[in-house]
Amino acid sequence: MPIRLVELHPIIVHFPIALLTISVILDVIALFIRRWNVVYAATWLLFFGVIGALAAGLTGQISESHANTSAVAAILSLHKTLGFATGFVFALLLLVRLMVLAPHILEAYRAQIPLAGKIGDTLYAIFPRVRSKNLPVFLIVVYFIGSIIGLVLLTLTGYYGGVMVYEHGVGTQAFIHAAHLLLPQ
Repeated sequence: MPIRLVELHPIIVHFPIALLTISVILDVIALFIRRWNVVYAATWLLFFGVIGALAAGLTGQISESHANTSAVAAILSLHKTLGFATGFVFALLLLVRLMVLAPHILEAYRAQIPLAGKIGDTLYAIFPRVRSKNLPVFLIVVYFIGSIIGLVLLTLTGYYGGVMVYEHGVGTQAFIHAAHLLLPQ
């Protein structure tokens, strides 16, 4: 049986949950073992997690438009609000991260792409503390607070999504069948 477009949300949503969570875990590990390659891995996970969160939001909108959610309107509204906030927090974290790491990445391509070196130099001029790779403790603390807030929002978003499915049956065959029975003929 082929997967319908309205069934994509529960499939896709697990990827950003895993990617964003592991990204934060790798950041914590990098803090203790002081390895930049772990930071780069966490950055890629954050990047793909943010893209996955966007895809989850879009597929959630599609799923919502094909379901009778009037019985769970308040929970759905909270789920959507938390989902948006989660995506916003992690996108903001990605933006901060790219601003900090971009000069290092561009520096690595100086020989192959001269313009990359010039852009990296400009970013180093704007953010001189980034050159040493020893970031201000304040920035690290704020970033980790943002990460924890993002994880809390991610957990709450997933929880309320689960409440809709497991307590109210939204998206299940029984729910769909009941909705068809309630619709006027």
